[in-house]
Amino acid sequence: MSGNNSSRWSNETDLIPVSLPGSVLICTIVSSSLSIFGAVLIFVTYCIVTVAKNQTRRLLVYLTIADLLTAVGNLMGAVRYTLRDESEYINKRDQMAVNCTNTDQICVIQSSITTFSSLASFFWTNIIMVHILMTLISQREWSRFFIKVLYHLVSWGVPLVITFLAASMQALGEDFSISSGPWCWIKGCLKPGEVIFWMTFTGKGWEILTYFLTMTFYILMKFYMIKKKMRFKDRSQNHLREEDELYIMIFFVIVILRVVGTARYFMAVTKAIDDNLLHSFGQTDMVLLHIQSVGDSAQAFCNCILFCVRDTDVRRELWKRICACRLSPDERRPLVTEVNSEVN
Repeated sequence: MSGNNSSRWSNETDLIPVSLPGSVLICTIVSSSLSIFGAVLIFVTYCIVTVAKNQTRRLLVYLTIADLLTAVGNLMGAVRYTLRDESEYINKRDQMAVNCTNTDQICVIQSSITTFSSLASFFWTNIIMVHILMTLISQREWSRFFIKVLYHLVSWGVPLVITFLAASMQALGEDFSISSGPWCWIKGCLKPGEVIFWMTFTGKGWEILTYFLTMTFYILMKFYMIKKKMRFKDRSQNHLREEDELYIMIFFVIVILRVVGTARYFMAVTKAIDDNLLHSFGQTDMVLLHIQSVGDSAQAFCNCILFCVRDTDVRRELWKRICACRLSPDERRPLVTEVNSEVN
């Protein structure tokens, strides 16, 4: 995959600008930083809030670990891009057009991190939707030991294998912002067909599959909820937990945040198929690049909003814990007792 075959894309200076606008870097850095903050807040909240320790919320924490790695990787890529020497960058681009084996090891490491974490995020998103669906159907926590082990084997193991294959085939590296932001992914010096294949295999194919699967799970859950509500007029007999209804919103989160990146992927596919369209998407692609630079790094921050703000039980207990920290030991004791009694 990484011979001396130069890519048409690596020689298109109009399509691949030497310098990305500073606004793209700012979008990535701000979005990634917010997600890192949001992920840390989720972890802290999960540790100190007793009511947060159920299986649905625990799965969201695992999803957040993956999204945190993505945010860290994208931030790492943006900082690397900001600190690069522009003349050296141009030389590397020209060298890679001749010899595709030349690449930046930091770029490869960052690409490996974000490839693995993005894939893990897709798998954990699907697993959360499956878990909620089965919990709603069975009306009890669907958390057998075997199921838990299977969750981790699939969500961490499959992305690890895919990332290892891509890295061993030397497909990961500097992509010159083809279907990504100011971070690295698939080497842009490969042949267009090879670039599209690795984009699909290491991310976009699984991302599109996640859209359809989560949409299917969402429709099934809403149908089930409507059916139960029609059967039980009294909501107290319904047994549908509010947190389950809340966390099916991750379907909308992943679609809204990543659909622009998917659109840029299809634009890249179109460019690879038709030479005449190579320059047709320049302005549109740059607008979409700004949006993608925010969306691809923002999922951990959106998880934080769901977990710490929109989840009423978690928000209420977290606020009481925060208030208790401001009080003296004598004043704090009754409030902590009240929180623990509510949980029990």
